[in-house]
Amino acid sequence: MLKKIIFLLIVIFGINFIAHAQEDTSLVNSRKLLKKAIKEKLVEKLKIDDETANKFIKLASEEKKTIEEYTKEKKNIAKYLEDNSDAPDVMDKINDLLAIDDKINKSRKDFVEELKKILTPQQIAKALIFQKNLRKMFYKDHGR
Repeated sequence: MLKKIIFLLIVIFGINFIAHAQEDTSLVNSRKLLKKAIKEKLVEKLKIDDETANKFIKLASEEKKTIEEYTKEKKNIAKYLEDNSDAPDVMDKINDLLAIDDKINKSRKDFVEELKKILTPQQIAKALIFQKNLRKMFYKDHGR
């Protein structure tokens, strides 16, 4: 009897494991398809080749990561200020927030400077609008 229960548990856990593995695979495939569709739309909108699109996507991805890091820093400082509004270092933290805003602006300027190496000014404008609309669409779909 005990062997049957153990066997049944192994079967149940095995099926559960396989089901989760398939979900992970379909999620990976969905992401790949989404990235492919975004790249195709980028190529179409900007009238660029695949190599340029790949360069743009790499630069945009790096920029996004940098901005996310700065945003996380800002949230941590804001949380500190919220919890410690009477602390003696409040002005230092406010100055830190302003410094991070400066870093974000510099990062965005640097991003555009890098784009100038691979895109025309018109393509840069279209690319920035494309990014904005894409973020808007995803945030809308994710309730942000």
